[in-house]
Amino acid sequence: MIETMADLGGQPLEPAESFTFACEPALACFGSCCRDKRLPVTPYDALRLGRGLGISAAELLAEHLELEMDPRSGWPALRIKLADGGACPYLTSRGCRVYQDRPTCCRIYPVVRAVKPGRDHRGVREVFLRQDTPHCLGWDQPRRLTPAQWVADQGLAPYHRHNDRLLSLVMHPKRRGKVELSPRQTHAFIAALYNREVLAQMLSDPGFVQRYRLEAGQVARALADEEELIGLGIDWLADQLFGPA
Repeated sequence: MIETMADLGGQPLEPAESFTFACEPALACFGSCCRDKRLPVTPYDALRLGRGLGISAAELLAEHLELEMDPRSGWPALRIKLADGGACPYLTSRGCRVYQDRPTCCRIYPVVRAVKPGRDHRGVREVFLRQDTPHCLGWDQPRRLTPAQWVADQGLAPYHRHNDRLLSLVMHPKRRGKVELSPRQTHAFIAALYNREVLAQMLSDPGFVQRYRLEAGQVARALADEEELIGLGIDWLADQLFGPA
């Protein structure tokens, strides 16, 4: 998680500024970017990854992801559990076996996108940077794109849309510095954002809905649409950790 501009590394890219890049199996470095990396997984990443693998959220959490606490923010963070030797478990000799549902960090590579809430916490402000990847031969390819073209080319729009919703929680206006979550709050964070079966079960309980004064229409939409379920989980957590908006 990027907390301040000081955390960013790389060369800033202006919106209209283009760069050359292409990743091809014929490149000698192909697949090397999928080794010995911290690969963070957002709630929407987890939803897509679970769908692509055809497994439940519980199985994804238990077998494919691992938990760490972000040292700067204090928020829980999930990342892909690497295989022995440090390789991504989805890497094959022919490339990524979950390519259509690969996480945001893989889609946007070798670019970085940093966001923060806009003025009065309306909308988002974004910055794109070119990562410093000296051993990547993709930079030598002639294909030229702007940041916006790269976002479109890599199918990042829905990922950014859903990931940006997290700002209302992780950069909540009432947050003051590093958060200190109890084990129970950490469990609630994971259940609400990553374990969609558990959250759906909670929302199916009229007592839970009544206790937390959840709006019936939003609950119905969440139970019918897993992407809406993530949004409700974000709103519920923000209310529990920081109080009503």
